[in-house]
Amino acid sequence: MNEPRYSLRQETDGTWTVVDIITRLPAASDGRDLTGLEHDDARDIANALNRDYLAGRESPLV
Repeated sequence: MNEPRYSLRQETDGTWTVVDIITRLPAASDGRDLTGLEHDDARDIANALNRDYLAGRESPLV
């Protein structure tokens, strides 16, 4: 748990996806994939998810 678990991927349409590095799938919140996002939103979500993951907390976003 020393490495971030979530990263960003830019899609061909210019939107961004928050990706779970372990599963290589889009991360999800409330059953909705975190795809089709603006870069700043995707970055903020990934940072929040990684902060909780690295602290050993369950994220309120997932």
